[in-house]
Amino acid sequence: MEKHLICTMMLLMSFAVSSCKDDNVGEFVLTGNIEHLIPEGTYSVKKTVTSDGQYITFTPSLNSNFEYWGLTLKQVDYYIDDTLYRSEKNSPWEIMINKDDMEKGNHKLRAEMRIVGQACDDVTLVKEDVFNIPNNGGITECHGDFYIDYNYITKGEELVITPELVANRSTEGCEFDEVKYYWDGKLIATYTSSPYTLRYKVDEGIGTTHQVSVNITYHDVFSKNLSYSWLYTNYKIYSSDDYFFSWKLKSGRNDYKNGETISLVAKLYKGANIKKDFEVEFYLDNVFIGRSLSFPYTLDYKLSHLSKGSHEIKGKFITKDGSGSSSQTNGKMIIITE
Repeated sequence: MEKHLICTMMLLMSFAVSSCKDDNVGEFVLTGNIEHLIPEGTYSVKKTVTSDGQYITFTPSLNSNFEYWGLTLKQVDYYIDDTLYRSEKNSPWEIMINKDDMEKGNHKLRAEMRIVGQACDDVTLVKEDVFNIPNNGGITECHGDFYIDYNYITKGEELVITPELVANRSTEGCEFDEVKYYWDGKLIATYTSSPYTLRYKVDEGIGTTHQVSVNITYHDVFSKNLSYSWLYTNYKIYSSDDYFFSWKLKSGRNDYKNGETISLVAKLYKGANIKKDFEVEFYLDNVFIGRSLSFPYTLDYKLSHLSKGSHEIKGKFITKDGSGSSSQTNGKMIIITE
C-alpha cells in the first residue's frame, strides 16, 4: 500500500513536471485504479479539417508521460451523436469523416480512449467535440492555388514579392489577370503582365511592423471573375543584429493524394552582424525527408504509401554558434484523402 501511494504521487508529479524524472522510478509498477491521477490536460483529440471542408479527421493525442509510466493506448471507440461510429485498434487510432456521408446539421463526437498498463486497471479517458454539416455541404469550391514568395529585409532594402500559381493543384486554365500590392493599406503597385513581381524599397524604421497585402484577380475555364487575397499583418523591418526563420507549405490547401508532390519552403533572415550558422531539417511523421544549409530552400517531396488521414510535417531549424547548437521545431498537418 505504501509503495503504491509513493508511486501514484510520483505519477502526478511527472505529469506536472515532465522534465524532472527520477532514475529510480523504473522500479515502481502502477497498480489498481489510476484514473483519478491522470490530469485533464494530458490527453486530447485533435480535429483537422481539409481546406475545402470536405474531410475531417479526429486523432487522439497523449502526453509523453503516458509512455514514461508504461501506459499505452489500446483502443479508441468513436461515437457520433451517441451511436458507435467506429472502433480503432491500431496506430494512429484516428478516423476520417467525409462530409458527404453525414447528415446536415450539428453533430457531437465522443472519443473513448482505452488506456492499459502492465499491472494497473484499464482506464477509459473521454473527450468530446462538435462539428457542423451546413445545408450546402460546407464545401468551398477551389479554383486557383497560389504561393506568395517574399523576402525578409532591413531598412533601405527592397521588399520583393512574386505571386506563383501552383498549377498542378489549380483548375484548368488558371491565369492571372491583375495583381495589386498594398503597404499599410495603401495601394503601391498594380501589374497586369508577367512576372507580376513587386520591388518596393522600404525606408521605415528598424523594428517597426507593417501590413502587406496582395490581391490577385484571375480566371479559369469555368469562371471569369475570380479573386485571391493574401495578408501579412506583422511584417517586421529587421536590424543587422537580428535573425529570423520560417517555413510553410507551398500551397494554400492541406489535402493531398498519394502520388502528389508536396513542396516545403524555408526562409531565413540573417543580419550582417550575425555570426551563427543555420540549417533546416524536414520530417514527415518523424521520418527525415530533407535538409539544407542554404536559404531560401525548397524541398519537393513525392508522397507515397501513406495511410488516409492526418500526417504531420515538421520543420526543424538548427542554430549553431561555436561549439554549441539549439533547435526550434514546429509542425503542420496535412490530410491524405486517397
